[in-house]
Amino acid sequence: MATFVQWVHVSSAVVGVGGMAFLLFVLFPSVGVLNDEQRGALLKSVLGRFRWVTWSVIVLLLASGLYNVKLVWLVPWGPYWTFLTIKIVLALAVFAIVLCLTVPLGIFARFRQRRAMWLSVAFGLAMTVILISAYLRRG
Repeated sequence: MATFVQWVHVSSAVVGVGGMAFLLFVLFPSVGVLNDEQRGALLKSVLGRFRWVTWSVIVLLLASGLYNVKLVWLVPWGPYWTFLTIKIVLALAVFAIVLCLTVPLGIFARFRQRRAMWLSVAFGLAMTVILISAYLRRG
């Protein structure tokens, strides 16, 4: 079971972070060739579909992450738990940013106006989470 849950966790992270990278480095720079109407329609369609992918990834990462923490619960307090705590806090920050960008409520409209900047922040944090994960895996 532990192997399956780890696979779910890593696969979800790959899909989520890969999706952010695609948006930042491929889609957003490419839509500049479209007129305003086309750009708006394409972004609405792509981001609407990606919203469900993102929410699914968050649910899977939370569920599999809780299971994984249960597996290391008896590890003595020390550097491992310090880095794991930092990883969890950064992951929650990524989730918060992504949810603010994808929840279709007016309260987040100003946030979405700077979508590329906030997505860049989330991507940078997510890459830091991956770095910490690699460190913890080797430790």
